[in-house]
Amino acid sequence: MKRSYNLVTDVLPAAALPFALSVGVLLFSAVAAGAANLGSSPIPLLNDGVMIRMPVKTLGKTLYFLLDSGFTISSIDAEYQSAVGAPFTEYSAGSPLGTEKDLLVYHCPAMTIAGKVLDLNKITCLDLQMPKYISGQSCDGILGMDFLERNVVSLDFDNNQFCLTHTVSANIKRTFVPIPLTKTPQFYKLDAVLDQARHLSLMVDTGDNSSISLNAEAWQEVFGVTQKNVIIATVADAANRIAQSKIGVIGRLQIGNLCYTNLHATFIRNPDSPSHIGLGFFKRHKVTFDFANQMLYLQPGQKFFTSDQEDMSGLHLLREGESTIVYSVDVTSPAYKKGIRPNDVVEIVDGQKASSLTMRDIRRILRSHDGEEVDLQIKRGDHVLDIAFALKKAI
Repeated sequence: MKRSYNLVTDVLPAAALPFALSVGVLLFSAVAAGAANLGSSPIPLLNDGVMIRMPVKTLGKTLYFLLDSGFTISSIDAEYQSAVGAPFTEYSAGSPLGTEKDLLVYHCPAMTIAGKVLDLNKITCLDLQMPKYISGQSCDGILGMDFLERNVVSLDFDNNQFCLTHTVSANIKRTFVPIPLTKTPQFYKLDAVLDQARHLSLMVDTGDNSSISLNAEAWQEVFGVTQKNVIIATVADAANRIAQSKIGVIGRLQIGNLCYTNLHATFIRNPDSPSHIGLGFFKRHKVTFDFANQMLYLQPGQKFFTSDQEDMSGLHLLREGESTIVYSVDVTSPAYKKGIRPNDVVEIVDGQKASSLTMRDIRRILRSHDGEEVDLQIKRGDHVLDIAFALKKAI
C-alpha cells in the first residue's frame, strides 16, 4: 500500500502531490453495455484532474472514496475511526517516499455503491488531509484492490461516469484493445515497450496521477546519466510527507497495439517501489479493469492525443477551507522571480476570486499556454500584492 501526488499538475504525476495518480475510456455505449450485466445505470464519477472518487454509502451518509489500485486494503479517513470500532490486527504499508508504516486494521462497516453491496471485511484508517488540501474537495476514503478484484470497473472519463459489473460485455471485448495483466503477490502489472526496443514492467496504479512513474533502476535505463528533458518536481504521499522528485519525458511507448509519444514520467524516490502506470495515462482512454481475470481493456478517448502538461508557473498550491495557499515555489520559476513565496495566499486569479474557483480550474490556468500572462492578487500578512507574470513551459 502506498501513494504519491504531484502538487503542480492537473494530472498529479507522482510529483504534484503523491496521491500519487490519464485515463482514456470506452465509448459511453460500451460502458453502458458492460453495465447491463447488473442492470445498473452509469454513475457520476468525481474527477478533479488529480484523483478520481466514487460515491459510497456508509455510516448513514454518502462519502467519497478514491479509486486506487496501488492500495492492497481499502481505507477510510481517520475522521471516522471512532465509528469502525477497535482494531483487530496490523498491516505494514510502504510509501513512494521510502518510508514504512504499520497501519491498524478494523472491521469494515457496511458499504454500497448505487445499491451494490461492497463485500469488504476489513479496512484501515489514514489521515487523508493531504489529498483534501490538493484536491480542495472531500476525500473520505480509498477503495483498493480488495474492492477492485471483486468487481469489473469501467471508467468513462469523457463523460465522468463509471459502471460496476460482474463480467466484461461482449461489446467491450470486441471493440477495445485487450491488455493482459500479470498478478504479483501485491499488485498487477502490464508490459510496455520503450522506443521499440526496451521492455518496461509497470504496476497498474490508478492512485498515481502521473502517466508513468519510474523507480531508480528504470529511471536510469530510460534517462541515463545525461538526465536530458528532466525537471525537479514536488511530491507528497498519503502520510502527508512532502519531498523533491523529478519529471522526465518518454519519447515513445507502446502498450499492446497502442502507441504513445511524449509521456511524462515521475521519479519514485523509494528504491523498493515498482515502476507504475498511472491515472495520467488511463485518462487518455475509456477503460475497463477486470483484475479477477487479469485483463485490462482500453479504447482511445477524446484525450488520447493530448500531451502531458506540467504547471508553468512554478506554484504548488493547497486549498485549506476557502484559502488557496502557496505551499512552495520553484526557485527558477516565473512566480518566484516575481516575488511569490511560500505561505502567500492567492486571493484573485485573472480577475476571479480564487475561492470561487476549483483547484482544477486554477491548475488549468497555471498550465494553459507557454507565454500567456497570468494576473494574481496575493495576500501576505496584512499586505496585498498584485503580481503578473508570463507562464513558461518547464519541460
